[in-house]
Amino acid sequence: MKLDPATLGFAFLTLTGVLGLLLLFSWLLNRNVKALALWGTAFCLVPFGMGLVSLGLVPVSPSVLYVSNAVMTLVYGILYAGCRAFNGRSRLFLVTLPGLIVWTALFPLIQDRFEMRLLVVSLICEFYTLLSAWELWRHARQVLVSQRVAIALLLLLTVFHAFRSILVFATTGIGWIDVLVMRWSANMGMFLVLFTPVAAFVFLSMAKEQVEEEHKRAALVDPLTGIPNRRAVFRNATDLLRRLEGKAATCLLFDLDNFKKVNDSYGHEVGDHILTLFGRILATHLPKGSFGRMGGEEFAAILPIPRQKAEALAEEVRRAFAGAAQTVLGHRVSATVSVGCATARNVTVNRLIRDADLALYQAKASGRNVVAISQAGE
Repeated sequence: MKLDPATLGFAFLTLTGVLGLLLLFSWLLNRNVKALALWGTAFCLVPFGMGLVSLGLVPVSPSVLYVSNAVMTLVYGILYAGCRAFNGRSRLFLVTLPGLIVWTALFPLIQDRFEMRLLVVSLICEFYTLLSAWELWRHARQVLVSQRVAIALLLLLTVFHAFRSILVFATTGIGWIDVLVMRWSANMGMFLVLFTPVAAFVFLSMAKEQVEEEHKRAALVDPLTGIPNRRAVFRNATDLLRRLEGKAATCLLFDLDNFKKVNDSYGHEVGDHILTLFGRILATHLPKGSFGRMGGEEFAAILPIPRQKAEALAEEVRRAFAGAAQTVLGHRVSATVSVGCATARNVTVNRLIRDADLALYQAKASGRNVVAISQAGE
């Protein structure tokens, strides 16, 4: 079947423009994902860049050659800026400019040489797509399935532009490959018509997956301390006890001593700082995912360790906090924590926490700033 290059070109430009508008519309619905605005802008610019010269929509002149290729260097620069925005990184405007600057500087020297123009633009596009793939891989904030697919697509686009830059000087003798150096061909049109909607779909999937991850994180993270909340503690502990299959598990229940008095005496800013400080102490001394804030000034950790080891760990946390919380925001606070420790086998999370709570009550009754061990269970 013979494909008409002009028809494919029109279909590609129309499709790309529509996809760009859809990406921009998706950004309007969720403006927290700035990457969608940048990717949508890049897609919308493609018809202006490629349509001017590649499809012969206007007479070719030096000014048209400059503008069309300048737009395409901006397209790839904005694509890279979108990847940086997706990862929460800055300097979005500055990273779009190097390709345009290089093209502007070299154009007077190569405006009459098609091969050199193709080589320069292909290398700029190749550089940006490779940089975009590196950005999504190296600086990813979360491990997203759609992000891995996007990396693969960007690497494929890098290979496409690499082929174009190489074929300028050495043809392969294989017709369907050699036509890649043309301004436009049916083969190139077919590749881009298939590639473009896939890329747009993957970018949308990345944004959706990232928003879902952020919502999930918000539901499981305490907003003040940044550590897991009560819901996360119960979820992680339930999974842990199921995996242990009857082996010993220990709950450490922490309660900051005289916390209401600290708040009343020094203000909530100091109190919040103490809570955040204790969260950092737990993150330093305990495995990730094993602890969290239960509410107020109470924290908990459930660990797959025996009683003796748990007691030593609790003492380590107690001493570290007592040392770090002597002075808070310029106030001599001398904050401390009491710890209840309970170890058992084949118990529910609620039972383990209840036993640790009884031990915590003993710690408070013993004068606070101590570790008390429950005699229940193991």
